[in-house]
Amino acid sequence: MTPKCPVSQLPCGIWERIAFYVVASEGTFLGPPTPISTLSLLSRDIYNQLSFKNNTHLYARIFCFKFDTLAPCRRLSSRWRTTKSLTAELIKRFQALKRIKLMEAEVDDIWTAYLMCLENDGRNEAQLVEYAKLKQYLKALFIQQGTAQDLSWFKNPVLDSLAVWLLWETTDRESIRLEGLDSAFRNYLVGLLHSFIIAGYKFPSTYGPDFYFSLPLCPQVTQEDLDGCWQRPPKSEVLHYSHKLRLAAPVIAPAAILALVVQADSFQDSTNLPNVVSILPRNRADAIAQGRRGPTVADIFDYHLNTRPPTSTRPQPTVDFTYVEDLEDVLQPRALTGGSMQHDEDWYRLVACHDPWAGDSPLRGPVYQPGILSGKWAGRLLVPDFVLYSSLLQGRSGPSTVSIRHNPLYWELEEHHCLSSNEFLPPGGDEQWGDDVLNAWLPRGLIFTHLEGALEVYDPNTKHSARYETVVPGKADLYSSNEKGSKLWISGQEISDGHAAVSIPTSGLELEGASIDDDDEYSDTTGESAGEAWGNFTIHGRVRPWDGLIALLRVPSDPSQTDLGRWIFKGYLHGQNLVGRWRETSTPLEYVGYEGGFVVYRTDSLG
Repeated sequence: MTPKCPVSQLPCGIWERIAFYVVASEGTFLGPPTPISTLSLLSRDIYNQLSFKNNTHLYARIFCFKFDTLAPCRRLSSRWRTTKSLTAELIKRFQALKRIKLMEAEVDDIWTAYLMCLENDGRNEAQLVEYAKLKQYLKALFIQQGTAQDLSWFKNPVLDSLAVWLLWETTDRESIRLEGLDSAFRNYLVGLLHSFIIAGYKFPSTYGPDFYFSLPLCPQVTQEDLDGCWQRPPKSEVLHYSHKLRLAAPVIAPAAILALVVQADSFQDSTNLPNVVSILPRNRADAIAQGRRGPTVADIFDYHLNTRPPTSTRPQPTVDFTYVEDLEDVLQPRALTGGSMQHDEDWYRLVACHDPWAGDSPLRGPVYQPGILSGKWAGRLLVPDFVLYSSLLQGRSGPSTVSIRHNPLYWELEEHHCLSSNEFLPPGGDEQWGDDVLNAWLPRGLIFTHLEGALEVYDPNTKHSARYETVVPGKADLYSSNEKGSKLWISGQEISDGHAAVSIPTSGLELEGASIDDDDEYSDTTGESAGEAWGNFTIHGRVRPWDGLIALLRVPSDPSQTDLGRWIFKGYLHGQNLVGRWRETSTPLEYVGYEGGFVVYRTDSLG
């Protein structure tokens, strides 16, 4: 009888430690833990001790070494973080990453990549970009999918939505500049994104029907009632940490808008300023002296050179080579830190907002942070050429023929909360279209009165008044309660925004909004300088608690400027950006109206 190799008789815990250190180095961080295969060849006993089946504790530990764990520990209960679940996720991820690297990925693999992005604190991105070469895969995928002109690219809505979001999550301006302004791929990509924005009415842009403020929907509202009125995001079922997970595909509109804006502004510098600067006053003092309103050279410089929506935060991977005796210490929920926090609301929307009839989901979490809108914002308004857009709607041309103008957008917002659940104003009403989204879900004819530290809202239709307390910067947590059934909304006053010969922004707005637990509002002004440059509008709005959808109604502050019209802005906060679509309100909801995209980002700190 052959004696056993002495090393084979070492305790399992010793072999687990040895195997961990075999793969826990800078040189072995990227990619699967293949060195363990060599170690397993020493003997059958060692092979058995280090197998996936017999040592899930080892592979859970390796998962924590190679991937980020802050987000799953924060968002998921302990049953999702067992050693078996982490081992299964480790195997699934490296199978998906290998197929992405070989350009053989399937839809489930792209879901894996996207969910890794939502959990990214540095390590996940390193595995995706450096090991699996995700950027190269996406470039090949975009080219393979077809042409932008006829939108044949959008054949698989789940895959295509995930691909555009992954494009955004891996975008940075330096890479765009290295690609080059005139590269064939960039021209193709810009054309594709352009078409998504022009024909955005064809694609999902909200997780629930936007004409309802109160969700989930009652059973009396059927899918047939929504057909033709709302593009529903497709649903998927995937394996996530060994559990079946049903979720909505992320709506494509925000990612397409963000990606196009960054492609455009990456090449804006002092060499390609608009020609109109040669005839504008130098600054506001010169404009006042000349009796002129509208933008100055200084305003154009500020927009052209400084207005840049931030790309996704890219944490540097911090790799810990320490063997922690108790794995539970690594898997405990920790303080709210880490770059993955910017994606918490995105995650909760996917897992809890895939069915507008469903009630509370066990995975539901906050989809809106109280106080987040209070402050100064800047960004862009994407405005299609009206004549060419009308031709598109009449079937005489395609999306690629419609040009888009990028106009400045500036807001300064205040947020207000109704602290009494009995006082908040109910949503507006429309006999045919739910809660009157064309009036930002607000009752018609509201009267707003600014008080010290508060906003009073009076509804002349019901003779009802509600008081909304102004959020104190840095103390928004004081305005959240645990009371059920309360609503979130926004209403606005004095705001500056506008259309000018060069660019037309929306700046300044009064808002009222609410968190998922209490009724909140926002109020805003543009700031004197932005208002002088781009015009003045008043904005009222509301935030939908179910999915955090923000709806803002913009009207000219000067009632005589009816040519500027009433526009509704609808969008979500994604990281540091508020992004979505705008639409004029004169066209009934059953018809496609004049619409485009917008994005604003915060220019001051939260306080």
